[in-house]
Amino acid sequence: MEKYSQSHNSSPEGKEYTGKKSRGKIFLIIFLTFFSLGFGILGTVMVRSAYAKERVCSASAEGMVVGYRDSSRNNKHRYSPIVEYRADHQIFTGETNIWFNYRPFEEDEYVSVYYNPEEPEDFYIKQYDLPATYKMGAVFLLVALGIPAALVLFTVINRVITDQKKKEQIQAVFLLSLIVLF
Repeated sequence: MEKYSQSHNSSPEGKEYTGKKSRGKIFLIIFLTFFSLGFGILGTVMVRSAYAKERVCSASAEGMVVGYRDSSRNNKHRYSPIVEYRADHQIFTGETNIWFNYRPFEEDEYVSVYYNPEEPEDFYIKQYDLPATYKMGAVFLLVALGIPAALVLFTVINRVITDQKKKEQIQAVFLLSLIVLF
């Protein structure tokens, strides 16, 4: 008499599979899809906000770095430059929204400032703020596009290559390449 196991089913090709493995793969794909979408949305928002700020802040002025705001956590310091500049016959002092683990400018160093003529307190440092925001947005977008590309590549590798050892070697090299890239 043939034994029947509820935990294993046979596929039409005669291969055994478990429902748990299939559900795990579906959950992973759904998770990575939402993760990728989140990164894509965040990257798009960052790039669009940098572009919008670049368009709105059309007036320029020479500014001076007068100090830094220092934020520290777990003995790690982050710095945001404080800039003073003249707009509409007034002196404005402001801080950027970008933080780095180093001080990109010397105090009393002159920098190019672009500000919004309608709201002069809205500004950015040309060689600092927008390039950083564009780069971070681009990284988020690359991750968002890279995750589906990696899933497709893994699926193709699983379907095309039949030798399990060769398949694992290719996937390991690919994963290592991704880790080194990021």
